[in-house]
Amino acid sequence: ATKCVVSALSLSSSSQSPPPLLMVDGDTGYGGAANIRRTIRGLACAGAAAVTIEDQTFPKRCTYAAGTGVSTVPRSESMSRINAAIAAREEAKNIDGNDILLVARTDCRLERGLEEVIERCKTYEALGADIVYAENLQSRQEYEALRSSLKGETLTMLAQLQLYPNDEDEKRRIQGAPYTIDDVGDMGYDLALFGVTGLQSAVGALQGVAREFFANKGIVTSRDDNTEIVRTMASFEEVKRVVGFPKLDEFESRYYHD
Repeated sequence: ATKCVVSALSLSSSSQSPPPLLMVDGDTGYGGAANIRRTIRGLACAGAAAVTIEDQTFPKRCTYAAGTGVSTVPRSESMSRINAAIAAREEAKNIDGNDILLVARTDCRLERGLEEVIERCKTYEALGADIVYAENLQSRQEYEALRSSLKGETLTMLAQLQLYPNDEDEKRRIQGAPYTIDDVGDMGYDLALFGVTGLQSAVGALQGVAREFFANKGIVTSRDDNTEIVRTMASFEEVKRVVGFPKLDEFESRYYHD
């Protein structure tokens, strides 16, 4: 939990103004009720806007990577986790003065079936979770069935894994994905989580640059003939802007002089 909180703090205190809204993956809460409490209040203090708490056994696994290898705790134990998280959310607000939203998440679809997913989400809704989230549902029809089982005012979230033509087996397993933002809204969901999209893009870009570097003994920043992939690299000035150098330089110039 400590590393998670420190990472959230470094992001929320970045030079960007206003700071980014952070939804932090709190996994299982990193232990029992006391650990969940520490995780929630620590992240709220660090400036996180929301935190997810899920029902996997510890140590947790990525549902998309592990598939049927994901193991979840009984519903009663998952309810205890959410109750502890809700209590910690209220302490964060009333004692520490920090607001944070609780995302109650279930990963039980492949292990326990859609009916159990729906029952858990309805339970989390009744307990008082701010947002309800079911991971790795298998079709648009399943997402629609879950949404229709919950109250209209309940905030819901849908996660996206970006699939490409070489992922045909995965495309067949998760029917209809990936969904557009409009698709997500049409199904009645309020939030769409593209948690891996940036990582997939970064890995693809790094692999492409590495292939070009070793093939051409250098980097071709742009090439317009149709036989080559056009590869664009950010200028160093753009890198500095994204990292926050201009704001840092401006701040230092106010207080430090040779």
